[in-house]
Amino acid sequence: MTCRCDGRQVAPNGNSGAGIRVKAGMRAFRVFLAAVLIALGAGCGQDVAVSAAPLLPERPGGLHLEEMMPSKAEGDPVTAYADGDRTLAVLVTDSEDWDPPYGGKPVKLDRHEATMGGSGRHRWITWPDKTSQDFESFAVLGHGLSDAELTAAANGVVEDRRRPRIDDGRLPDGLSLVKNGSLPVGGWRAELGGTERVWTNRQKRARIVVSQLPGDADMEVLAGTTVSGERREMRGTTGLSGGDLLINGSLSMDWVHEDLSLMMPKVRLWRENGMIVKVSSLGLADDAVDAFVEGLSPAGPEAVERARDSILNYPPDLLFPPDDGDGRPLRVVTSGRLGERAWAVAAGMRGESLTHAFRLLSRRDEAIDGGGSTFGEWKAAYNRGPMVIMREVTDLGLPSDNVLVGFAAAGVVKVRIAYQDGTSEELALGPESVPGGVRWFSAEVKSRSFKLSAELADGKVTGTVRRIP
Repeated sequence: MTCRCDGRQVAPNGNSGAGIRVKAGMRAFRVFLAAVLIALGAGCGQDVAVSAAPLLPERPGGLHLEEMMPSKAEGDPVTAYADGDRTLAVLVTDSEDWDPPYGGKPVKLDRHEATMGGSGRHRWITWPDKTSQDFESFAVLGHGLSDAELTAAANGVVEDRRRPRIDDGRLPDGLSLVKNGSLPVGGWRAELGGTERVWTNRQKRARIVVSQLPGDADMEVLAGTTVSGERREMRGTTGLSGGDLLINGSLSMDWVHEDLSLMMPKVRLWRENGMIVKVSSLGLADDAVDAFVEGLSPAGPEAVERARDSILNYPPDLLFPPDDGDGRPLRVVTSGRLGERAWAVAAGMRGESLTHAFRLLSRRDEAIDGGGSTFGEWKAAYNRGPMVIMREVTDLGLPSDNVLVGFAAAGVVKVRIAYQDGTSEELALGPESVPGGVRWFSAEVKSRSFKLSAELADGKVTGTVRRIP
């Protein structure tokens, strides 16, 4: 049940949670603690309100809006049962392998070797469906149930991947069916399948995701079955405050802290005005999350459009963590904006090792981590281009595919791009930077047929370009 995200990754020790386990390949670390966040499809209960205005913060506390869009999460089946604050859910997830969630221990069921985890009154059991070709797993989640009750329920699971459920004779006393629905396996994002907003400050490795959709009381139960939290007052109602019951998946290096508690999602879930709202944060203390939640308010159409505009004004220096995880400090070397998109590139060097990273933001689409490259032995000859392309234009169809990134060697005073239709423009050069005092440039090209030219300090013009790698 492991989910993967783009970028370099780290992972806490699966046994104690105190160590870091290094994995080979692309010089990456991995952290298996991103949350499987439960969500559900929109319901039609009588408690659903007509208004679905997105909640936006009055004071985001040093965070900046990075995404604002409908969730693209795909749903998987889930069935929920409840008796007051005692809840039970059975669900199916699919991922890249059958690794159990973080922090579990082996347990034997009647028909399976399984893994049990959780803490206190919040427990889970999961096992792989070995008949599945898609690495699907079953999971049973319980709140306020004993280990014996949870184990009995797991032994009573009807292993129907389209509609998992528990045999009535194996249900703990008092529990009854609340809802059949679906959930997105959203990695460590707070997706509910509705609208979603993401605020970040990657320089401080902090992130808050707000997800909401219309839902009745039964949906609130279904959504809350994966929250490892207690009920308390928030925003004039009673909600859940805690973490995610199932924590697995991969966490980008952008959110890694020496204090492991800052890498564990802090979750708030409640229902107001007929909307289910889920907030999940990384890199923030509980009081900061609570202040953010209390500062949320419904936004009208004009406020929503202003919020979308603010995405393109995200400070480029805050789009990247302080370093790449291997000691190379990341600094923004070029950035740009065109239409409804904005982008930035950061680079860093340690010894002879160079890394660069790319990120693109959009008013109406998800942020794109365009990756980058790390060169273990950067050669000084590469700096004498006079122009070097580090990120080529591609034909994959993503909004970021049209963004060209490169740098001009020392001695270049201007770089121009020219197209077959006869138009051309000068590209802005960034400050002197790594490697070796070069100046980076970037542009969203309007055609894949173009030519670059560089004007040198002595007035000469050259079209010589090196492409790396």
